[in-house]
Amino acid sequence: MKKHRANAAQTEDKIRRWSVISTAGLIFLMLGYLIMTVLTSNQLKGHMEVVSDHPFEVVIASGDLQTYLSEMRIRTERLTVHKNEEDLALVAGALDELYRSSEEPLSKLEELYLGDAQDIQALQDTWRQLHQAQDACLSFAAQETVTLAEVERYEAQHLAPLYEKAMAQLDTVIRSAQGKKVHYGELAETLRQRIIAGSAILMGLMILLLLLYQYVLHRQRQELVLRSRLFDDLSNSIDDAFVIWDSSSEKLYYTSLNMERVSGYKVRKLSDIYQGFEPEDARELQAAACSKEPPHTFGKVAAYTRPDKEKRWMSVRIYQMDQTASPQCIGVFSDCTEEITAREALRDAMLNAEHANTAKSEFLSRMSHEIRTPLNAIIGMTTIAAASLENPEKIQDCLTKINFSSKHLLMLINDVLDMSKIESSKMMLQKESFDLVQAVSGFVSTIYAQAQAKGVQFKESMEGFEGRTRYIGDPLRLNQILLNLGSNAVKFTPPGGAVRLTVRRIAADTSVDTVQFVLRDTGIGMSREAQERIFRPFEQANETIAGKYGGTGLGMSITQNLVALMNGRIEIQSEEGEGTACIVDLPLVRDQEECPQPDFAKLGLRALVVDDEEAVCKEVASLLRSISIRCEYVCTGREAVETAVQAAAAGCGFDFCILDWKMPEMDGVATAKKIRREMGGGLPIIMISAYDSSEVEEEARRAGVNAFLPKPLYRTSVCAAVDTILCKAPQEQPDEQEGDFLVGKRILVAEDNGLNREITQELLHMQGMVTQCAINGKEAVQVYLSAPQGHFDAILMDVQMPVMNGYEAAKQIRLSGQADAQTIPIIATTANAFRSDVSAALAAGMNAHVSKPIDIEQLCQVLKEQLGGV
Repeated sequence: MKKHRANAAQTEDKIRRWSVISTAGLIFLMLGYLIMTVLTSNQLKGHMEVVSDHPFEVVIASGDLQTYLSEMRIRTERLTVHKNEEDLALVAGALDELYRSSEEPLSKLEELYLGDAQDIQALQDTWRQLHQAQDACLSFAAQETVTLAEVERYEAQHLAPLYEKAMAQLDTVIRSAQGKKVHYGELAETLRQRIIAGSAILMGLMILLLLLYQYVLHRQRQELVLRSRLFDDLSNSIDDAFVIWDSSSEKLYYTSLNMERVSGYKVRKLSDIYQGFEPEDARELQAAACSKEPPHTFGKVAAYTRPDKEKRWMSVRIYQMDQTASPQCIGVFSDCTEEITAREALRDAMLNAEHANTAKSEFLSRMSHEIRTPLNAIIGMTTIAAASLENPEKIQDCLTKINFSSKHLLMLINDVLDMSKIESSKMMLQKESFDLVQAVSGFVSTIYAQAQAKGVQFKESMEGFEGRTRYIGDPLRLNQILLNLGSNAVKFTPPGGAVRLTVRRIAADTSVDTVQFVLRDTGIGMSREAQERIFRPFEQANETIAGKYGGTGLGMSITQNLVALMNGRIEIQSEEGEGTACIVDLPLVRDQEECPQPDFAKLGLRALVVDDEEAVCKEVASLLRSISIRCEYVCTGREAVETAVQAAAAGCGFDFCILDWKMPEMDGVATAKKIRREMGGGLPIIMISAYDSSEVEEEARRAGVNAFLPKPLYRTSVCAAVDTILCKAPQEQPDEQEGDFLVGKRILVAEDNGLNREITQELLHMQGMVTQCAINGKEAVQVYLSAPQGHFDAILMDVQMPVMNGYEAAKQIRLSGQADAQTIPIIATTANAFRSDVSAALAAGMNAHVSKPIDIEQLCQVLKEQLGGV
């Protein structure tokens, strides 16, 4: 203890000497600061003089604009004397040249003007209004029926006020600029004087504070010995031991009193700290501790043996002390045996959990095929039984097989539900061109029906895309993300609430846009704890969710995995009782081969817009004008009929009509009927609606509606609809009846499962088709090759079969050399319904893919498409 007190006294003397030196240094620095402040203030004055020169540039620019304005007035007044084509062209060219010349002084005013920014904004607005008014005046004067007196009146009424307004605004700018020069000069001198006075005051305060610091330092010296004693007491009560030494001389400066308790050894010299370590670890520690240039930090966890032969783990951290005359180090020794043991146990538990999750994932992959097989039998046998009501024996046979398959399916489902949680399978994203507007519209049409059925208001908006909405990516996975989030938003929002989707482009670089999708609802919300586990598989916000709202808890986990696969980010913002916002940021690669929009400017189209909300009418009219289509709008169905009839009678009828569905008094369907009665079918009608138009589509088409668009309208969707109804001929319909096309078609069915084979045969026979079966891929190839040329119209090929699978069988048929081997449709029928399975089927030479359980309507539609019936 006496040694420590002697060290404390030496430390106190050193602090006193350094305190005197630092005080003198601070005073010297303060004097230097005063000198620097004086010099800086003079420099500031010089800079302010430079700033004051800016008004001269503003005055010059304003004078140039006044000159241009006077020349404009002279040019336009020429039209009151001469207005032939040559004069009009001359005036127009001169005005254009003056406007080009005015761009530079206008930019200079915007950059240099130091007054109110609204002055320049008002001047720019007046300049644009003047440009538009001059263009209108030229157009007015170009009319042959207009006299020079009328031109003069028009110029006095529309142009002269704008000329005077612009001149007045320029005068205001000039007066403000001249005033700024004087103001900034005075301000610079005042500021210089304040800086000098403030610097002097600051110097006095710093000296005062320095004296106060000396007083406080004196008090601190008295506490130094006490703190040293307290530090020793503290080191005895903690489990981290400290050692300080000089790495050059290996001299120990300080050893905490708890070193012997922590390490088990007494430390009298530096070499004592290596005791207990393995030889290799001891050499490594010695190299770090005795290095002439020790590392800034060094850390190692090593096995350690105490004097009582107990095996432990010791953590050693060595830190280099900065700002010391010789290289000094601090060593921290900690017994971390319990931490290491717990970490190893946790790692083993994590490995076991990962192995268990991997096994569960593999099990689910296998179960996909097993579950769909009995499900296919149940659905198929139910369809056959419903079509065999007059045959009790057939019904009994079907019911027996349904009962067997149901028990099998129940067993499989119970096995799956016994799993506590599951990890999502790895999946490959597709890279294909798609239109983001169409993708969002498809999502909206699906989710809107759910919201309407529950009484929840749904709205959407897209912004920031400037007409470029084609990207390269996986629209199916994007739709899955939106559907998962949208379904949850509707599910957890009570009737009367609202859900809103906002899609915006928030960032862009050379080839990638970052698109943000925000789904915000006014539902029940989530607590902080629920948000932390919402992305875990099979977990929901709380235990009451599943019972009240249903669901497995997999949706958000799958969504997070999809977003991660797309290199995106998902964030949940929610408060209980205040709704939830799901924010998804996805980087989407722009499609460089953007589909060109139709050029409607050459067609001179004119449209009639009908909507009971005037704001919607104006928005649609603005959109149409942006694609070079003139339009008029009315707000009732009655006005729409009158306007369309009058325009047609006057010989300037509309080319098409955009008609809202939901309107008071006379809705869109009634309005369309009235237009058709009055004008016939010559006016194409596009019906728009913020609702699901499918419920009224059939009635609307009978009333004469040609196309349908969901609200809000987008440039690409409107262009496509107008292009379709005006510029493309309707497709010819097939002569034969839809239901009779497949009758008599011969189908080869390759299926190894006897029950599935029977179901497929029965379903095809019910549609009038003729079937022949094969129980594996090899037999399917043999049956096809042994049949006469053109005998089979199509082949239904199961993928998973013994002897030879469906992929290999399809390849052998394509390479068989038969006359129709390359053209006969081969349709994959399999329980594997993932995108990768569809791609594998197409790569093997198949034409299409139908997943099990088989939907006979879907299968018939695919057969018609492949056989040319659609």
